[in-house]
Amino acid sequence: MLDTSIESSKILNDLIRSASAAKIHYEVWWAQKYEVKPNLATVMNEHSDFFRASADAHYTALFVNLAHLYDKRPDSSCLLTFLNESANFIESNRLVLLREEYEVLANRAAPLITVRHKTVAHIDAKLSEQAVFASLDTIWINQVREIVYDSTIFVAKLAGTTDLGAIGIARDQRFIECTLKLISALQKNSA
Repeated sequence: MLDTSIESSKILNDLIRSASAAKIHYEVWWAQKYEVKPNLATVMNEHSDFFRASADAHYTALFVNLAHLYDKRPDSSCLLTFLNESANFIESNRLVLLREEYEVLANRAAPLITVRHKTVAHIDAKLSEQAVFASLDTIWINQVREIVYDSTIFVAKLAGTTDLGAIGIARDQRFIECTLKLISALQKNSA
């Protein structure tokens, strides 16, 4: 862990929480929307109200938590605020490299912040979720995973580790597997 001020430590903990939540909610949403096998679709259809609400809640939470990371307001616990607060305890050359890496990530994440604005925070009056993604020719739905995962890796780097588990962020695909196992168990109990 980096030697940080109390304020920066609070911000770092908030970043870890937001990165972890974005990843968890992404994986559960992805599993429900894109990984469910045809044999599990029957049980999901039997409980369609639950799974529809669950997918919507995880989609919303994914984009809210991802947006926390890339918020630009100076009073929010976001990556940019952490980097600005870090000038007193991160060596200047390293801070320059971290800021450059942040800029690349922020540019990659920008279309997803647009998705958040148009499908979660300020629902677009004319475009569906699919149309919002289609209008962003710079990003595809399957690139969401890369951006979420790379964001968690960057937060871990800010925390001074490459081990996501050391800061409480689950390994890649953990919640996809858990979600599919849960649906499979539900199917077995419904039989």
